[in-house]
Amino acid sequence: AEDLAYAEIYALLPADWKLSQEDFENEDNYWPIRQLKTLARFPHLYGTWIGEGHTIANGNPPQPMSDNCNFEGVILLAGYTMSEEFTFIDTGDKVISVLSMVPLYAEEMDYKLKKGRDALMEKFDKYNIGEIIDIHRKNTCKKKFGLF
Repeated sequence: AEDLAYAEIYALLPADWKLSQEDFENEDNYWPIRQLKTLARFPHLYGTWIGEGHTIANGNPPQPMSDNCNFEGVILLAGYTMSEEFTFIDTGDKVISVLSMVPLYAEEMDYKLKKGRDALMEKFDKYNIGEIIDIHRKNTCKKKFGLF
């Protein structure tokens, strides 16, 4: 993880997302910011690192991010829709990974843990899941008849 010691995490919000201080008093508006702060503290609190493809649950046991969505975790993705020039910043003495925070449903987190990152990305491609947070997006791994 020495090569991955530095990371920046971002989230892309829809243009109409409410961003005022007053709006942030409502968790339905604030949860992406709260999640970014949680991710920023994660390596320091747990003496670990975060990197591309990592999934991080919202609590233990995982809980929905807010009342207006059922996301229970996130996956960190490098270069999901941004160019590689944006995804890795070489400062000369260190390389900084720039990772996108993409919210996940519980079933998607389970699927990724069982089948791997690439399998989940195939599902995202199949359902045209983008990087901009969409609280109404399709759950790509919703179980049907007990199968993924």
